[in-house]
Amino acid sequence: MEVKCALCGRKEEITKVHKDYRRLAKDKNAVYTCEICRARLRYQALQTQKPEKPL
Repeated sequence: MEVKCALCGRKEEITKVHKDYRRLAKDKNAVYTCEICRARLRYQALQTQKPEKPL
């Protein structure tokens, strides 16, 4: 199945062993994010939760 990342627009081919395959097969309008964007979002979320360092 070919899917497109909702954030960067990258097209990827996923197989039945991919963790999101079932969810995407059930719902064609489901949002998919690639591993790169997922890691970037996770990093940004962790950085915003850290307290600011005093100057």
